[in-house]
Amino acid sequence: MLRSVLRLLLAPESYLRAVFVLTGAALALALGVTDFTIVFLMAAAGPPVWVTVLAGVVLVGGPLLVGLVPAVRQVEGMAVQSLLAVEFRDGLPGPASSWPQRLRTLGWFLLHVFTGAAVVGAVLALIAMAGSWWTLPAAAATLLGTLLTGRFLGRLGPVLLGPSYAERLQRLEAAAVRATERNRIAREIHDSVGHALSVVSVQAAAARRLIGRDPGFAADALGTIEAVSRRAAAELDDMLGLLRDETQRPAATPTPDLGSLDGLLATARSSGLAVDAAVSGDLSLLPALISREAYRVVQEGLTNALKYSADGTGKLRLSLGRDTLDIRLGNPVGPRAGRGGRGLGGISERAAALGGTATAGRHGAAWTLRVVLPVRPAPPDHAHPAAWQQGDGPHRRAGREAPR
Repeated sequence: MLRSVLRLLLAPESYLRAVFVLTGAALALALGVTDFTIVFLMAAAGPPVWVTVLAGVVLVGGPLLVGLVPAVRQVEGMAVQSLLAVEFRDGLPGPASSWPQRLRTLGWFLLHVFTGAAVVGAVLALIAMAGSWWTLPAAAATLLGTLLTGRFLGRLGPVLLGPSYAERLQRLEAAAVRATERNRIAREIHDSVGHALSVVSVQAAAARRLIGRDPGFAADALGTIEAVSRRAAAELDDMLGLLRDETQRPAATPTPDLGSLDGLLATARSSGLAVDAAVSGDLSLLPALISREAYRVVQEGLTNALKYSADGTGKLRLSLGRDTLDIRLGNPVGPRAGRGGRGLGGISERAAALGGTATAGRHGAAWTLRVVLPVRPAPPDHAHPAAWQQGDGPHRRAGREAPR
């Protein structure tokens, strides 16, 4: 006990906390003197007693309600951090933005003033007993009480001025939403820019080889590179705009969907991939979200075929049923195909988010990818990472042993 008291008396932060308590005493003294003076002058003027009492209540209660002012939370937070040696885990409190925050700030402000008023009362009592043998023990008790009050306020400050459990949970949920959005943007950048870079690489290599023998083909290849690069740059600018400014979305270029399938196939064919494509059903009837995500799936599948097709051919089948959209892509592969990157993982994430499934694997000399999406997106509870499933053949999960 004595050791704890000595540590309290010798710790420098104890006296900083005492200064904080004394600021409350200064507030209490200023309010008390002002209110007493006004009430005394009113009483001397001789109004009815109830008027004097009402005026006193208003004069005392009014200034105390200053704690409801939003900026008080920020001011008190800075004082708590600097004088009470408290670190707020969630950062320095800002102005109160909700009524629960204002009410907690009011409670803290009243506690600050009333503990200061208690110190003022103790000092006045010491003055009254000056010369008595009680003076020295009472002064020591007042000092110790002030230091203990500062320690108590230091523990209570983050509780009343910091975020509540519900507010902290709300922040975590908002952070999770931001992380999900950034992950989506990263996936979009990979699918869009990765496809463009693959096309540019193939076209540039072909143009370099044939520029002397077939200048016309080289010119067409350079034109494709220009068009694909311009489109990818526009999409990349939109995505980076979202990352730079989380509060305002820039005017984005239209997100491609299956309505742009012909253009996507034309780009793949001009890049050297002979695509055998067939569509069953009216794709214009698809919900916009399903159409956009399906476009990205096809784009990634064609990019993989362009990279890994053993003979430069690929097959695409789109079948719209009553409840699902069935996407199948395939291409011949050599005996030693490359390992997986992020593309197939992105396909599985898209399928899982919509409540669909994605299956990929090698069947003999061919690589096949099948994605089945519900026509109506499933609720979040039905979307799960396990949507990347094993198939009947030697399938592999994306990002592990998939030969991509």
